[in-house]
Amino acid sequence: IYVDMVLVDVNYWKFTGKWIPTEQAEQCHHYLHPDSPTSGAQWMKYDKISFSKLKLTNNKQLTATQSKNQNTIILNSMHKYIPRLNIVEVNGKLPDLISSSNRNGLLPKHTFTFPETEFIAVTAYQNTDITQLKIDNNPFAKGFRDSADNRMTYNPYSYESGNNLPVDYYDNTYEDLQAHKKRRYQ
Repeated sequence: IYVDMVLVDVNYWKFTGKWIPTEQAEQCHHYLHPDSPTSGAQWMKYDKISFSKLKLTNNKQLTATQSKNQNTIILNSMHKYIPRLNIVEVNGKLPDLISSSNRNGLLPKHTFTFPETEFIAVTAYQNTDITQLKIDNNPFAKGFRDSADNRMTYNPYSYESGNNLPVDYYDNTYEDLQAHKKRRYQ
């Protein structure tokens, strides 16, 4: 069993009040379930099949081996994807389930998609509520949560020069916060 992220269309998307297609997209990637390959009888013994160790990243610096070792699928920001669950029938010798030859239909395969899981991969959020939602629900965002806890003790009046207006870190955009930090250290 493996999951891959399939491009829904060939566009790079841009958000300017609404999603607008602009350029061509790049290829998709895959993630082999840690228990694969195993028999159908073994899969049927599970109450559920979880992909909880799967991580999505936009880090194009990762090699294919690093990506596989870190349980990641590399996505391209601003591209539209749909996760696809693939079940490959394996008899006897265990081939590479997701090699290009097997994706071309040499092994019997069943593929499932769920339209409600379609999404556009993004790396920056203009809406602070969405940013906080991602931090709160992403099991790999511990560093962001720790940093948010540290912000609670931050004193915006602690600098001598520049604008001494208080900054509410929860009600400003990323750009506002960066501009404030820049003014603080000038």
